Amino acid sequence: MPRISAPTAPAALAAALVPALAAVLVTAAPASATAIGPNQHFVGALGGDSTSPATLEMGCFGPVTPGETGHPLANQFADVLSPSASSGSAAGLGFTGSLAGAVEISIVYARGTIVVVTQIGQVTAYGQQLEIPTSLVLPCFGAGTLVFDPTPTSPTAVPYDLTVNFVGQP
Repeated sequence: MPRISAPTAPAALAAALVPALAAVLVTAAPASATAIGPNQHFVGALGGDSTSPATLEMGCFGPVTPGETGHPLANQFADVLSPSASSGSAAGLGFTGSLAGAVEISIVYARGTIVVVTQIGQVTAYGQQLEIPTSLVLPCFGAGTLVFDPTPTSPTAVPYDLTVNFVGQP
């Protein structure tokens, strides 16, 4: 029967933790990032771009048929940005409200008469990238919404919605 001796146990533990820590570091906020806090305006973005509609590239190759699903391609990120000082107006912006210290990000789309809400995760700093998991099953084409929802919520919190187009790649 194999046995891990005391001298090798720390090495085995370190070997097991390295991949987990690497995953955490990928989504960690940049060192210069500003923490999300109460009473702040924000915008949601896909790949650092808050232009609506955003394109979410899907792994749906060849001709697609209505209702076909696929997986998002790798290296696509959702993030929360502080609006530029030159924007001038708070209209159309998200607002963290009186309690929020983070923003939950979800993808919402319709499948027939059913509305599907898939949570992606949470960010706690502006510019922190949250990878769109390639394991998600989403439409190959059509429209949806990335919802950026302040958490914890309060009566003054306002979510930010970013329209996304699911686009199958040839």
